[in-house]
Amino acid sequence: MEELSSDVIIKTLSMLPIMPLVRCRFVCKSWLNLTHDPHLIDTHLSFSSENEAHFGLILKTSAPIGRALSQSNLFLVANDGADDLYKCVNVSFSLPSFSTYEIMGSCNGLLCLFNPISKHLTHIFNPCTREYMVLPSPQRAPELIVDVVVGFGFLAEQKEYKLVEVVYYGSELVGEGVLWCKVNLYTLGDKSWKSLGYCPYSLCGRGCSEAFVNGALHWVSDGYDDGAGLVSHIVAFDLARESFEVVPHPEFDSGRLNYTLGVLRGCLSATKCKFRDYVEIWVMKSYGVKESWTKCLKIVCDEVGLIIGAVRPLFFQKNGEILLQHGGILLSYNPLTKKLREVRVSGMPRSFKAFVHVGSLVLPCSLVGK
Repeated sequence: MEELSSDVIIKTLSMLPIMPLVRCRFVCKSWLNLTHDPHLIDTHLSFSSENEAHFGLILKTSAPIGRALSQSNLFLVANDGADDLYKCVNVSFSLPSFSTYEIMGSCNGLLCLFNPISKHLTHIFNPCTREYMVLPSPQRAPELIVDVVVGFGFLAEQKEYKLVEVVYYGSELVGEGVLWCKVNLYTLGDKSWKSLGYCPYSLCGRGCSEAFVNGALHWVSDGYDDGAGLVSHIVAFDLARESFEVVPHPEFDSGRLNYTLGVLRGCLSATKCKFRDYVEIWVMKSYGVKESWTKCLKIVCDEVGLIIGAVRPLFFQKNGEILLQHGGILLSYNPLTKKLREVRVSGMPRSFKAFVHVGSLVLPCSLVGK
């Protein structure tokens, strides 16, 4: 090691998958210090983000620990670099104030955690290094909170991580529903949140953003087109401009309702499932251009010999197959052979919610007071 230049060492280590790179921290003190080097952290993150072979999953589960309490657990599913097989590692950690939480986004190896009881975003957590930072609480109106919709993203040019929440308020009277909403924005490292007014689109019930592409967070919102027909719009929140806008949607074979969003090979994707028939997956090759929506693939139930319903594409693997979540199982589909198989990973929980995750050494504490 002493005979190699720091640039050579960093370049070599930056090409490692996250699991063996984390193990390097336990070799010696100098290697531990090296994994905290900003140059290595940035170089590794850049390489991993562009190399789908380094993509993994975070699996979140909940187990009851009492009559009204539950314990959240996290598992990291990733390739350890030794072969093409995935490994599953328990990366659960203890929070000082509560035991159950929801994941409201994964960005650059960091998870955004949400307390479903207080309805607040609480922590930014790196499951690979087990380090976290505590988020400040935004100012909330005293009215009843009906729902909170959240997004988490990163602006590369500004090197800023931003959180946006849309808080929907209602009334204590039964049947009143949503009365108004408020948009709050937080830049990691700032002392407090700032208010951006209200959201002009209906995102209530949409939870966390389904896709972060082109510097914008995306959700599906039901509305009406020019012909007064019901349609599911794609609503984006641009983190740089700090404003909402509508993105053109694809023209699915089976209508324009009830589809989900994602990211495939760096492009915005949209998936429509026709139960017991087929699944069609589209990608927007040129962001914002309606004509660039292209049908990426179509999985026909009769061809694969399996009745599938709601399928969520995760990412393309090194072997060219696409990894999918179907209920509580993982599936892998080969577009060339049109074969669909179940992916089994040792140690993987039976029931979970999966999030695409690019493992990194980004230090949450370094984002405080920057």
